[in-house]
Amino acid sequence: MDDLGLTPVTPITDDEKAELDFLRFEAAHLQRRLTELEGALDAAEIERDTVRHERNLMAQDFAWTLERLNSSPIGAALRRTAGFQRLLDTWGDAAS
Repeated sequence: MDDLGLTPVTPITDDEKAELDFLRFEAAHLQRRLTELEGALDAAEIERDTVRHERNLMAQDFAWTLERLNSSPIGAALRRTAGFQRLLDTWGDAAS
């Protein structure tokens, strides 16, 4: 049989035991840190989705209010102003 260059296993030394303990504690610390960061990421995604949802609700509310103003008795006068016309152009289709 060819020599593969392997040496028989020997009992581990105290230094190797200490290094294994250190690596085990380091791995546990990194696992806890990863769990914390994953939780923070989940919270950030939920917050981002909440902010996006609130922004969409605000846009819908604003478009609804703008349409109410547009269809009110004063709507004809408001439509003659450039500012109101810009608002209609920008937000008028958001309610649809």
